[in-house]
Amino acid sequence: MKKISLLLFALLSISLSTLSHANQHGAGKASSGSKCDDMNHASFGIAHFDSNKDGVISLQEYLSGDSSNTEKTYQHIDANSDGMLDKEEQQEIEAVYKSIHDQYKAKNNSI
Repeated sequence: MKKISLLLFALLSISLSTLSHANQHGAGKASSGSKCDDMNHASFGIAHFDSNKDGVISLQEYLSGDSSNTEKTYQHIDANSDGMLDKEEQQEIEAVYKSIHDQYKAKNNSI
C-alpha cells in the first residue's frame, strides 16, 4: 500500500507533463466523452520515454523525455530503486494514469 501511495503521489506531481502527452480530451470535450471513448489502456503508458526501445526507461531517457520531468520524481516512481523503470513499474504507472483519467471522466460526466 505504501508503494502505491508513493507512486500515486509521484504520478500526480508529474501528471501535467505526461498526461498532456497522453491526454486526448481536447479543450472542453471530456464531458462529451467523444475522444475518451476511443482511449485504450495503452494510451496511458510512458513507453514513449524509452528512446532506445530496450523496454526499460533510464533516468536519462526520463529526463530527456519532457522538460518538466525531474530526478526526484523518477526516484519516486522507480518503486524498486534499481535505477530503471521496468515493464512492471511502467504498468503500475499506466494503471494510475488510467485511474486518474477514469475519475476525471466520471466527474465530468456526472455534471
